[in-house]
Amino acid sequence: MGYNQRGFSLIELVMVIAIIATLSVSGGYIMVFLVQNTVFLPNQLNMDMLAADALDIIVDGDAQAKGLRFSKEITAISGSQVEFINQDSQTIRYRLNQATDRLERSVDGDPWSFIPYYQIAGVSLSTDSAQLFSFYDGAGAVTSVPEDVRRIVINNLVAQTGTGSYDAWEGRADMSTSVAVKKFQ
Repeated sequence: MGYNQRGFSLIELVMVIAIIATLSVSGGYIMVFLVQNTVFLPNQLNMDMLAADALDIIVDGDAQAKGLRFSKEITAISGSQVEFINQDSQTIRYRLNQATDRLERSVDGDPWSFIPYYQIAGVSLSTDSAQLFSFYDGAGAVTSVPEDVRRIVINNLVAQTGTGSYDAWEGRADMSTSVAVKKFQ
């Protein structure tokens, strides 16, 4: 009986191992990328939503109180805090509490409460600039007199988890806006 047995030669075996190794490395990289984005993207979207909601509450307000867009008198200003009376005659104060990395609001002298309400532990709200609020008069010059304020700029509000690093699978959102003080229009 004559069998014609053929096996793999050493070169064929090495080529098969090299191809499998190449596919495994690239497949592993793709899997890490997909898993990282599966975690990072929701964190990033949450930070985008948190920063946008915080700015929206400051500018437009919510069910509890109208925001800066509806101010009829600015009563006190500083780089991290603004106080005003809105069209409903409520006294509203917003501040960035740097000790807790939270944005806070007080309505008619009530205790400070976090905004947005759903901000959780491990998430911080801060600013990269020297101050969160900048105040400008009618000529566009920076002012420190509450009665002269015609525009308020909210400078680079930063919402982030941890360090906000993509490599650490965390999220970071930087947002700014400004609002005209309608009392003067």
